Amino acid sequence: MEKLTPQNEHQEHMVQILLAKMQGLTVESKIKNIWGWSNPSDIFLDSEYRIAPKLTPLSLSREMWAMIDKKWNYAAMDKDGRVFFYNIKPHIDMVFKSWGNDSAHTVGCALSINIEGINWKQSLTKRPKDA
Repeated sequence: MEKLTPQNEHQEHMVQILLAKMQGLTVESKIKNIWGWSNPSDIFLDSEYRIAPKLTPLSLSREMWAMIDKKWNYAAMDKDGRVFFYNIKPHIDMVFKSWGNDSAHTVGCALSINIEGINWKQSLTKRPKDA
């Protein structure tokens, strides 16, 4: 059998998506302009796919965590760039474009944190066990 090769950029992209799915990477598909999880066993030629971006948590050093009261176990950035600390793991509230939890206590962050290049939806950061 003759070896097939991609004939254009779209075919090359679809080969990469198929390989990503076969290798267990998370692949997302775009539906109504929103990226979401794609079933690993499905692939449709007329769908738009991407390999899911890696999580980009906030960059908080152990030294920074050491300055923060131990009751705050998580940090996350809202869409507007404000950073908050949470006592329990928050979730994304798409209505308000922010992180939150009905039973969580929160406090705003007074530290100067570099948020450049951080996607707010991927900003959730957990306190290291030793900090």
